[in-house]
Amino acid sequence: MAKRKQPSRGARGLQGIPGPPGPAGERGFTGSGGARGLIGKTGAVGRRGAEGKKGAQATAPTSKSRTRLIKAVDRHIENIYGELNAQLNRLTKLQAHVEDLREKIRLLS
Repeated sequence: MAKRKQPSRGARGLQGIPGPPGPAGERGFTGSGGARGLIGKTGAVGRRGAEGKKGAQATAPTSKSRTRLIKAVDRHIENIYGELNAQLNRLTKLQAHVEDLREKIRLLS
């Protein structure tokens, strides 16, 4: 017996509502670890170290350490100025490029 050619189908319709959920699966393996227990009491306070000097009794920084500190801060400030100068130069170049582009756009308009 020869197969007959089936007629072409029409366009698909809208999707229907989904069916009911299937049955629940089997229960999984129960792990060996339980819940975490409560936190215990805090232990006794240990010995404290000697108290440091306060106020005028403490050793003051020496002039040599102050000089080193001032030089280090000055060096950092100079580095910052150098970086700012480089950024300003880049911005100046970018502004010149933007002005050139604006002029070219004006000529095209």
